Amino acid sequence: MLGTFFRRVGAYFVDTFIVSTIVLFISMIPFLYPNRNAYVEKYEELATVSEKMLNQEMSEEEYREASIPIEYDLYRLNTNYVVIDIICVLLYFGVFQAFYHGQTLGKKILRIRVVGKDGEPVSVWNFLLRTVILNNVLITIALQIVIYVMSRDNFYDVYNNINLVGSIILYISLFMVLVRQDGRGLHDMVAGTKVEMVNAQSKEEVIEVETIEEKEKTPKKEGKAKNTKTKKSTKTKE
Repeated sequence: MLGTFFRRVGAYFVDTFIVSTIVLFISMIPFLYPNRNAYVEKYEELATVSEKMLNQEMSEEEYREASIPIEYDLYRLNTNYVVIDIICVLLYFGVFQAFYHGQTLGKKILRIRVVGKDGEPVSVWNFLLRTVILNNVLITIALQIVIYVMSRDNFYDVYNNINLVGSIILYISLFMVLVRQDGRGLHDMVAGTKVEMVNAQSKEEVIEVETIEEKEKTPKKEGKAKNTKTKKSTKTKE
């Protein structure tokens, strides 16, 4: 169980790196992320404020008052990037994994795959549902809604509380994967899936093939033995 857990964690890190790289390159296309330059400028402004805080040039209260409006603007300027990220996550963990026999590139490397809870193939919709829970897609959408619905002065606590809910969901899922005998997390329970080791299944298939071959060879050996006895008896009569 622990072996599968660490493989899943390793595969997730590999896949997250792949998706993040893809999103980064796509976001460099100007018409898809027109706010990039404004975002970079605002980010540098936040870095300057943070540096003053570290150098004790301002109090915590002053830092909070200065940083919250900047963070609000950053979140709004980052909307295009978030949309690109959600689409890539759904396509990679949902659609691609469904058509790649329950494997992402990370799962392929770590030799694990996603199947139905009873070992049956999983539909695209189940993979998408699994992805929404595992990657906190609904939480991400909720955070963006907060940025556009609430004002700069009121958004901060609500935004952080929603973020906290997303973290709790992730930790619950990780805990379930670690302690449950079948290794199914919250996302697996909702989507009706489980993760299995590919090499373990391959061994079972090899054993089955060897068993079939042995069964096929056994009658032939018995047939040869009967033929030998018949020949011996014939010689005796002669």
